[in-house]
Amino acid sequence: MQILIFGMHRSGTSMTTRLVNMMGAYFGPENSIGTVKDENPKGFWERAEVYKLNDALLAAHGCSWSDLKNWSFSEPLSVSDAVTENIRRFIHGMDAFRPWVVKDPRMCLTFSAWRPVLEVPVAVLVHRNPIEVAVSLQTRNNFPLEYGIALWEHYVVGLLNNTMDVPRAFVRYVDLHQRPMEACEALHTQLVTLGVRRLEMPYENEIRAFIDPTLYRSRAQNVAGIELTPAQKILAEMVRGIRAQDGPVAVSEESKAIIKNNPM
Repeated sequence: MQILIFGMHRSGTSMTTRLVNMMGAYFGPENSIGTVKDENPKGFWERAEVYKLNDALLAAHGCSWSDLKNWSFSEPLSVSDAVTENIRRFIHGMDAFRPWVVKDPRMCLTFSAWRPVLEVPVAVLVHRNPIEVAVSLQTRNNFPLEYGIALWEHYVVGLLNNTMDVPRAFVRYVDLHQRPMEACEALHTQLVTLGVRRLEMPYENEIRAFIDPTLYRSRAQNVAGIELTPAQKILAEMVRGIRAQDGPVAVSEESKAIIKNNPM
């Protein structure tokens, strides 16, 4: 099985990827975990080949991970033959080590370029309170809070629409921090139920050594005057797996305007 971790930047996708790796899913060579920085002291757990390909896909549409003013959900993703071949080469290399796990938040937007190459994908949707995401982006990138939430909405619409035909598992950032053993066990159970074989629960001391509660730094309760719209609350419930997605979803006109008027 091919496990792909989906979620907005600053949502806990790195933590989730490492936990799935600890369960036994292959990630890559020892030197491929990515840079360790103060903003992510446990590692980003991103393959450089993956985010570089996704950066190229975004750039072909005049976008970057944080500037989506030219992004369109209604038009097919333009993919060059060179990028398609590099995606195919990467996936075929990983397939020798199934089950494997890959994550890059950009894939929320670019997954349609990867989907044709995948045979048995499983999507893990990681949810974090979008206000906390916005606070974290404000701290790290100096983004206005409203911009961070609008960017979250774009990514969530992308991941929900792109994974509609893929089996899904769900995990919440807050649960990973507050109830790490229970959250990890629930994720393991979901993956096994979806048909992923050869995964085992890590030992409790491994999980508790990896998940550091002091790294849960951006909290929604510390923010006043910022609320989600009703539509954003519905999107959040879909990413949490507590509301069914009956069809494609769309970015609100308000969030589109915020992104277009405040490009980062």
